[in-house]
Amino acid sequence: MKKLAVLFCLAALPLLADEGMWLPQQIPQIAGDLRKSGIKIDPNRLADLTGDPMGAVIALGGCTASFVSPDGLAVTNHHCAYNSIRVNSTPQRDLLKNGFLAKSFDEELPAAPGSRISVTTKIEDVTDKVIGNLSPKLDDRGRDIEIGRREKELTAECEKPGGVRCRVASMFEGSQYLRFTSMEIRDVRLAYAPAEGIGNFGGETDNWMWPRHTGDFAFYRAYVGKDGKPAEYSKDNVPFKPAHWLKVSTARLAPGDFVMVAGYPGRTFRFHTEQEVTNSRDVTLPTSIRYATELSRILNEVGKDNRAIQIKNASRLRGLDNSLKNNTGALETLTHGAIVAQRHQREADLAKWISSHPQYAGVMESLRKINEEEVAMQQRDSLLFWIYRSSPMLTQARQVYRNAIERTKKDIDRAGGFQDRDQATLMQAATRAQSEFEPASDRAGLRFFLLESQKLPANQRIAAVDQALAKAGSVDAFLDSLYANTTIADLNQRKAMYGETTKQLDARNDAMLGFAAKLIPLTEANEERSEQIAGALSRVRPQYLAALRDMNGGKLYSDANLTLRITYGHVAGYSPRDAVMYAPQTTVAGVLQKNSGKDEFDSPPALLDAIRAKKFGPYADPRLGEVPVDYLSDVDTTGGNSGSPTLNANGELCGLLFDGTYESLGSDYLFEPITRSIHVDSTYMLWVMDAVDHAQNLLKEMGVTPAF
Repeated sequence: MKKLAVLFCLAALPLLADEGMWLPQQIPQIAGDLRKSGIKIDPNRLADLTGDPMGAVIALGGCTASFVSPDGLAVTNHHCAYNSIRVNSTPQRDLLKNGFLAKSFDEELPAAPGSRISVTTKIEDVTDKVIGNLSPKLDDRGRDIEIGRREKELTAECEKPGGVRCRVASMFEGSQYLRFTSMEIRDVRLAYAPAEGIGNFGGETDNWMWPRHTGDFAFYRAYVGKDGKPAEYSKDNVPFKPAHWLKVSTARLAPGDFVMVAGYPGRTFRFHTEQEVTNSRDVTLPTSIRYATELSRILNEVGKDNRAIQIKNASRLRGLDNSLKNNTGALETLTHGAIVAQRHQREADLAKWISSHPQYAGVMESLRKINEEEVAMQQRDSLLFWIYRSSPMLTQARQVYRNAIERTKKDIDRAGGFQDRDQATLMQAATRAQSEFEPASDRAGLRFFLLESQKLPANQRIAAVDQALAKAGSVDAFLDSLYANTTIADLNQRKAMYGETTKQLDARNDAMLGFAAKLIPLTEANEERSEQIAGALSRVRPQYLAALRDMNGGKLYSDANLTLRITYGHVAGYSPRDAVMYAPQTTVAGVLQKNSGKDEFDSPPALLDAIRAKKFGPYADPRLGEVPVDYLSDVDTTGGNSGSPTLNANGELCGLLFDGTYESLGSDYLFEPITRSIHVDSTYMLWVMDAVDHAQNLLKEMGVTPAF
């Protein structure tokens, strides 16, 4: 723990007032800053993962949530529960459109297969066990393989007692490794979600934009066995009894109020070099934008007159459209903003500093060479990624065949995602994929990317695709055979495939499996190359970070990587451009102003009637004269923070983070004063539950007295 304390001290101070996604253990070093910012509870409570309030903060498979009752009720964003709402929807019972409320435990619906609630209970420094005493004789690939092996051993050791899920995460560019232990709850059920006209009001038009009027919230419930331990879904399971849950605030927020967010931010790139950021601007983001645009167009076209197909594709489309707008905004910021210039200046300053600190000589040149190697085949590799993304059926075929290959190896030597600990997850993913299988959409998307593959330069061709198309004579002839001669879409057949050997799979003569098998050698070759590059970076990136740290007097923090973090700031508006100033709060009056009754701006009549009648009760804000809906803050967040509880100065739930502003989309690369996060106000959430959807049963469970 001595090394852990040293590293935390090195990252103790933010570069800007509210910049930084801090690990819970770092809180004692910034406690003074938190007090100055307005926190009223003891900041050191945030370092206790098993106490209040951190014991109530939970991970939710790419999102964050929090317990809000003693019976395992958990609140998150509507868009985080979207797939669970979708898999329970049909054209006849359209929960996406109309919403869902369980009036009792028995009425709650199983969440999407594979849904998990994870509660982080312990964080340990395992740096010495991961990178200590690595043999200097190891080449770059051997070094990465050995690091990976040690991570797997530490994970297995942690999970051996059972009932927990563990992960070893690299921090500070590979300078430090932490092991996170989480209790994993496997029976998750949908308790309540408002109608899409509330939970997704404004849709993609308003996504990443301000002002917002979106009630982006929904509720799950965690269940365990009668012994209180995590268990698979069973009607006999009982609601989980968390040790801590958040009190939902009924107070009103105002500009300047202190807020903090606890959650699991996904990925930031604030220590990427100018070379890496420029590649994102010139290649990675434009390519992703073009491909996402085309696949979204294709899926919308296939389902334009068929609600059943629309439901099948709903989660895929929402994910595509969200990332598309995110990437578009990030590209604009990288093109016109200060990010590339900031990197250029930072590296010029670093080069000057290194000239008098020779221990870091050669670091930047080494990074440049490794980065050049990393992007050498990016056109081919990007297209291969999108071939799989376009076809859930081909993706499942790949998983089936790769699993058969990996199961011939010792467990410790298998690729990540295919160890014994992952088999149940693979089967749940197979079940979940069934709800997205739509052959016409699958074929149309795959067709586009196969045609795109024929435009690749000669040195980046995908040989397996070229050979398959040449043999068939055309893309359409190949697809005719591919979809006519596969049983991959049959759930029972697919589950059986996961238990078979490659010989047994080959004997099926399944066209989709056969095509996947021919693509896998390229995937494996890419993984070997990635291991070599990762091993080289593991030698250089810690030196690069150490140089930056020393040059800046220790004022650095670790990039986000889906581990538990805390960030803080204040309710604050902003000015996006000359002569424009955005207020930090919106009200239900804006819902009426935006509501057109069509498409993304179609609120349910019950909501509109309540607003027109000013059926506000105690939920009205006297200062605003209406019920507040959403608000802005200057906290430092990114993807993965969706659903994160926003806490007020007293540690009470005052909202849920669900988005950022368009002008903030470059913040993954550079945090700037204009950066803002968007939260749904807990007051709006409670008002909708009470006055509109009559979820009084849940209000009482949360300790809130209904007004209607």
